[in-house]
Amino acid sequence: MPPLPEIRMPKLILLLLALLVTLLSSCQKQNTATKAASSPANQPTSATGPAGFPTPVLNKPYPGTGVVAHINRDEGWIEINHEEIKDLMPAMQMEFNVKDKSLLDRAKVGDRVDFTIVETEKGEYLTDIKPAAKP
Repeated sequence: MPPLPEIRMPKLILLLLALLVTLLSSCQKQNTATKAASSPANQPTSATGPAGFPTPVLNKPYPGTGVVAHINRDEGWIEINHEEIKDLMPAMQMEFNVKDKSLLDRAKVGDRVDFTIVETEKGEYLTDIKPAAKP
């Protein structure tokens, strides 16, 4: 058997590091694909909801009712003192980001409104708002 060629230690270390980086990057890609396949839309998020409430479901619309406390058109959010939002959260005053800033033109501070919240991976977003139906 012929003798093996001499490989200098620095070259060997670089070769092993390159192999390690390649293996790690392929593992990360596989994990991402596995997560995407196991977390389709309308599945519970990994975060838990408030105590006494189920885990929120991604992309599910949750209807709510409350009174507008503040509107920030520049930053794109509205603060609503809302009643319990069934299966999502207890009654509280909370800021909600909006996907479309034009929604903020549909209400003013002090208005009683019906609204819809959608839970996403990045948080809750207000997707619809209108004057509340008269009781």
